[in-house]
Amino acid sequence: MPGVTPEDLYRLALVSSPSASRDGSRALFVLTRLNRQANRYDSSVWLHDGSSAYPLTSGPGDTCPSWSPDGSAVAFVRTVRQEGAPPQTSIMVMRPGSEPYALFTWQFGASRPQWSPDGRRIAFMARAPLSGQDEWRDYSKREALIVERLPPYFNGEGFIFDRPRNIYVVDSSGGQPARLTSHALDVSYFAWSPDGSRIAYVKQQDEVRAYLDEVRLLDLRTGEDRLLASNLSVAALAWSPDGSRLALLAHRLERGLSSHYRLFTLTLDGRLERVDIGIDRNLVNGVNSEARGPSCPQPLQWAGGWLYFLVQDSGRSWLYRATPEGRAEPVVAPEDAVVDDFSVAEDGTVYFLQMDEAHPNELYAYRPGRGVERLTGFNDAFVSSAGLRRARRLKARARDGTELDYWLLEPYRQGGGRWPWVLYIHGGPKTSYGYGFMFTFHAIASAGIAVVYGNPRGSDGYSEEFADIRGRWGTVDYEDLMAIADAASQLGQLDPSRAGVAGGSYGGFMTNWIITKTDRFRAAVTERSCVEWYSDWGTSDIGWYFDEDQLGAQRPWASAEAYIKASPLAYIESARTPTLIMHALEDYRCPLSQAIQLFTALKVLGVEVRLALFPGENHDLTRSGRPRSRVEYLRVMLDWLASHLLR
Repeated sequence: MPGVTPEDLYRLALVSSPSASRDGSRALFVLTRLNRQANRYDSSVWLHDGSSAYPLTSGPGDTCPSWSPDGSAVAFVRTVRQEGAPPQTSIMVMRPGSEPYALFTWQFGASRPQWSPDGRRIAFMARAPLSGQDEWRDYSKREALIVERLPPYFNGEGFIFDRPRNIYVVDSSGGQPARLTSHALDVSYFAWSPDGSRIAYVKQQDEVRAYLDEVRLLDLRTGEDRLLASNLSVAALAWSPDGSRLALLAHRLERGLSSHYRLFTLTLDGRLERVDIGIDRNLVNGVNSEARGPSCPQPLQWAGGWLYFLVQDSGRSWLYRATPEGRAEPVVAPEDAVVDDFSVAEDGTVYFLQMDEAHPNELYAYRPGRGVERLTGFNDAFVSSAGLRRARRLKARARDGTELDYWLLEPYRQGGGRWPWVLYIHGGPKTSYGYGFMFTFHAIASAGIAVVYGNPRGSDGYSEEFADIRGRWGTVDYEDLMAIADAASQLGQLDPSRAGVAGGSYGGFMTNWIITKTDRFRAAVTERSCVEWYSDWGTSDIGWYFDEDQLGAQRPWASAEAYIKASPLAYIESARTPTLIMHALEDYRCPLSQAIQLFTALKVLGVEVRLALFPGENHDLTRSGRPRSRVEYLRVMLDWLASHLLR
C-alpha cells in the first residue's frame, strides 16, 4: 500500500549546500541522512565531477563546503558532538589525494567559511566571548548568568547574551583563528572584496530595534572599519566583480517586518540605490518544507555582469538574474516546483536544488545553451516505493473577491464515502505553502486523512500588500482560511463533519484563534504556538520588536488592551474543540509558558485537551529536531487525528 509511516523519516536523503567550482565543471554539495541508532544527522561532503557523484568526506558532521579560488582544495565545517561535552568545531581543508585536516579545533562553532581571493586565508563567523573568557563552560554549571543585553537566549542556540557573532580569519595552512571584528551585536553576513583587501559585512545596528542592520566595510590593510549604510533590514550582500560596489537584498521596513526584500546597489562612498526589476515579490525563498539539510546559502550572487537571486511566487520559487540597471529575466522557473538553493560559476553554470510536493530536494545543473539537467536521485527509491503523490492546486475566493491559492493532498487510503481532512496552516505569517516537500502531510494522508493547505493573506509569494496584515491578525487571515476551508468542502470529496485544523508557530496561533471562533472542526493540533501576546512580548527571543510590529501596537504597558484583544486566550471560554498542544521545552521563539497557559485554560474549562512536551528540543523541532523526537512527534499527532477524525 502506498504512503509513509513516521519511521519512514529515516529513509529521507537531504541534499543541500551546493557549491560550484569557478569554471562550472564540478559541484560540491552536502548529503545528510538520519541516523536511527545514534539519534543524529550524519552529513558528509560530496562531489559531482560532471558525470557522477561520490563522497569526499565520511562525516558525520560535515557541512558548508566551498572551493579554494584555484579549485585545488575544499574547505568545510566539521562538528563533532559527544555526550556530556561541548561540540568541537573545526574548519577542515581537503586537497587532492590527501585526507582532510583541521586548521583548528575549538568550542565556539563556525559558519560560512569563505576563502580569500588569493587562497591564503579563510574567514568565517563564530560566537565567542569578547573578553578573556576563552574556556567553554556549560551554562547550567555556572553559578550565575549576568545578562546585560537582548536577547538573553536565541532559539536553537540557547543563552547567547555574552557570545556575539563576529568574523574570524585563519590561515589556510592552519593556526589559531584571529578575530577581525569585535562587536557586541551580531554580524549576520560578510563577503571578501575581489582583491582580498576588504571585507563587507552586515551587522545588527540596534539592540532594542533588532530588525535594523547596518552595512560596514573593513579595510584589512589599515584596520579602518567604516559605515556604508544603516537603518535597513539586509538578507544578503555581494561584491561586483570589479570591486567598485556592492549589491544587497534589503528593505527599508516600508511595511515593517512584512516588507519584501528587494535589490539594491551600494557604492563604497555610501550611495544606496534600488534596482527596479518590476517584480512585486519577495526576493528570498520562504516556501515551507521540513526536509532540508544543513546549508550556508548565498541568496545573492554576482557573476558575469548579472545578479542572481530567488523570486518567490504563488507557492513556487524561481531563480532569476538581473543587471544592475534593472533588466531581469528568469533562469530556472518551474511552474510547479521550488528552486531552493543555488551556486553560480563564472561561465553562468548554476548548480541548484529543486523539490516539489512529492520529491525532496535533489541537485540539478543549468548550463547556458544546454538547459537544465537533474544530477542526483538519492530519494528516487523512497519516492517510488512509497508511491508519493502530487497535490492538486486549487483556488478559493475571499469575501472581498481576492483569489487564494490552496492545495489538496488526497488520502492514500480511501474508504467509502467522503474523506476526513485537516486544514493545515503555515507559520510566519510571512512564509508560504505550495510546492515544497512536506513529509508531515504525506504521513497524515497515509493515515487516511486528506490535507488542505493554502496561503491566506499574510503569506509570502504574492504582493507586498497581500503580505501585510500588521494589526489585523485573526481578521482577514481568519476569513481567508475559512474561505479555503469552504472551497475545499464544496469539492464534494471532504466530509465537513470530520474536519480538523492544525498549524505551527503563526499557524498554531491561528489554530488557537480558530477554536475560539468556530466549532466546525472536530479536532485541533496547535504546535509551538502563541496564545497570549502580553507575556510573549517579554519572553520570546524576538517578542519585544516582532509583537509590536505585527500587532501595530505600542509596548504592552502602554497598550494592554490591544495585546489582550489580539490574544486567543481572551476568548478561550468559547472553545469547545478537542485540542492537542505540542511544544518543545527549549522553544524560545514561542516560549513554553504559552503552551502551559493554553493547556491550563482548556483543562479548567473542561475541554478535552492533551499536552505533548519534547525535552531538549526547540522551535525548529519539526525541521531539525533529533530524529527520534521527530518520529515520536508524528506518532503523537497521527494518533490524535486518527482518534478524532477516522471514527
